[in-house]
Parts: sequence; structure tokens; C-alpha cells
Amino acid sequence: MPECKTAAVFYRGGTSKAVFFHPRDLPEDPKARDRMLLHVLGSPDPYGRQLNGLGGGISSLSKAMWVERSKRNDADIDYTFAQIAVDQPVVDYSANCGNMTSAVGQFAVEEGIYPVADGDAVIRMYNTNTDICVHSHFQVEGGRAVVQGDLEIPGVFGTGAAVRLDFQDPARVTGRGLLPTGQVQETIHAPGFGEVPVSIVDAAALGVFVPAEVLGLEASESPEDIEAKTDVMAALEVIRREAAVRAGLSKTAESAPLSAPRVAIVASPSRFKSLDGREYSSQDFDLAVRMASLGKIHRAVMVTGAMSLAAASLIEGSVPYSCGSGADDDGTVRIGNPSGITVMGASVSKENGTWHAQSTSIMRTCRRLMDGFVYHP
Repeated sequence: MPECKTAAVFYRGGTSKAVFFHPRDLPEDPKARDRMLLHVLGSPDPYGRQLNGLGGGISSLSKAMWVERSKRNDADIDYTFAQIAVDQPVVDYSANCGNMTSAVGQFAVEEGIYPVADGDAVIRMYNTNTDICVHSHFQVEGGRAVVQGDLEIPGVFGTGAAVRLDFQDPARVTGRGLLPTGQVQETIHAPGFGEVPVSIVDAAALGVFVPAEVLGLEASESPEDIEAKTDVMAALEVIRREAAVRAGLSKTAESAPLSAPRVAIVASPSRFKSLDGREYSSQDFDLAVRMASLGKIHRAVMVTGAMSLAAASLIEGSVPYSCGSGADDDGTVRIGNPSGITVMGASVSKENGTWHAQSTSIMRTCRRLMDGFVYHP
């Protein structure tokens, strides 16, 4: 049987890559669509390399997006994110990808979904996964997004044009507010480590944050060093799944989504060496994090997970708050991660005893890598 070909665009967004589509080009049947996406990315691959597809063998390189004009009053376009598992036949829609969100506005402009005039563009984007609106700010020239610029982001070699993402009213993933369990801090039993203190926070993504010290870590270790500690990785997965139940994402730990909640170990700043060999001192950042993604430690930091962390670090009494050195006056938090320092912005407040998140933000770069057709059965 000859293979089908489907129009697609391949983008880098932040520290991720994804294949972009128009919804009209995807199968209407969800099961058929998921089978197609698995083939396009090369999953499941027991070798973990996705050589038979466009995936890169890790979660940040195994993604898809589709974008269309919105019918909402508060948005110009709608977009859906799909996380494709590397070694399982699973396509997960439980979370958004903040890194790839940086390319959504550009795709909409360049594909004629939402054309805009040259100059400063602001695209209002509705994410169907999380029910959150994101405002994307970037430059347009000649009907295309400007790519060249001087912004460098950790984990990406070279520089690019800045894209500012502002997530509006971001505590919407669970529908239970910024603290979906109603507690600033609680404990979860993790085999081998006992009762572990955690904070479960919903801001752009649902995150569960664990103090590194209770796991015998400093959050300055390399991803490979942490992954080698199988007891720690197993404990993080138990904590992640239990947090999903407590926050209302799933009824049982076994049925917890693949991508949510994010789980991360956090600690006070300490000296570390990034993946590109740069040395950072404890004065260079406010909070250390090592975040897990699909059973691996992320080589940088997931944007939506970092937004949740930034918001959590401003909540008095939370695990990240107790570890951090505090945000700047403008709400920016410098997060030390395996690839360097990521600067996040967050605005939270406490009203009548309840914590609320007004917004979270980040600067990213992105680039259209290629367009054409993908081939699949």
C-alpha cells in the first residue's frame, strides 16, 4: 500500500521541536490522528531513538501542534499540543508545551491563518489543552516572523529574535485554582524516602515540587547523575502520580496522564556546571531545579513547568519559597537548570486567605526549520 503524504512544518520553539499542521490536514477520527502522529514522530521505538520518524528520542523532541483561526472573543487563534511518547504508543493531551507555544503565533502568521501587518505583532492564542490564553509578542517583517536577533536562551546554541509569552490567568489546568489541593505544602509517601514534603501548584501547568535534600540531592547534579539513581527516579514517579490524583487529574495513580503533573526537585542555589560547560555561582540565580519529563530529567526546563515553579516560589510557605532567594521587585525569578539560567516572570497575590495567579511570562526564540510533507501509512 502506498504511503500518504500530509503538509507539515517543522519548528524549533525554545528548547523543543515539533511538527506543525493545519487541522484540515489531520484525520477527523482521534484514533486515526494519533496513529498518524505516532508514525510521523517514529513511535513507539524500543531503541528510544525514533530513527524511523522526526522525533529525537527524548520528550522535548517528540511533539506536534495544530493551529486554526479562533471563534472566541478573547483569542485570535486556537492551538492544540500533542506530546508523543518515545517508547510507548501514547499521544498525550494533558498539558501544554510552553517552548513550542513560542512558534504558534509565527505559524499562524506565515501560514495565513491570522495575517498581521509588519511591525510589533501581538497574537492572542487559546490553548485547548489547558483552557489558557497566551499573548505572543514578536516582530513581523515582509509578512514573516523575524528570526534573527540577539537573545540567547539556555539550551540553544546561538541567538534569535525575542518572543515574549504572557500566560493570562494561568491557574486553570485543574479548575481548582492556584493550589488545587487547598494546601501550600503537604506530604506524599515515596518508597525508600518516607513522607516527602511537596507543594502542588497549578499555573500554566500542574507542578509538584519536592525539596532536593530529602532525596539526598542538591539540584545541581547533571541529568545523567540523577537518572542513574533509580530509587530517586522511582520516588519522583510515585509522587507525580499521587499528585495527579490529589489535584483531580485522575481517579487513580495508575491512570495519571503521561505529561501532567510536572514533577521537579528544587533547592537553594549552589554552584553548578551547565551542559555547555559554563560555571555558575550561587549568586547567579534564585532557585535550582531539575525537572523530570517522561521518566527522564529534562536537559533544560519545560516552560510551563518553569512557570508553575515561578508562581510557586512566590507563595509563602511552599517548598520552592523555602528554597529560593526571592523574586525581584518586578516578579522575575532566575531558575538554575541543567542548561543554564532561565528567567521567568510571575504575578501572584493573596486575597481573603486564598492565593491567586494573575500571569506568568517568559522570553523565548524560535525558528521555522523546514516545510513540505510528512509520509505515513
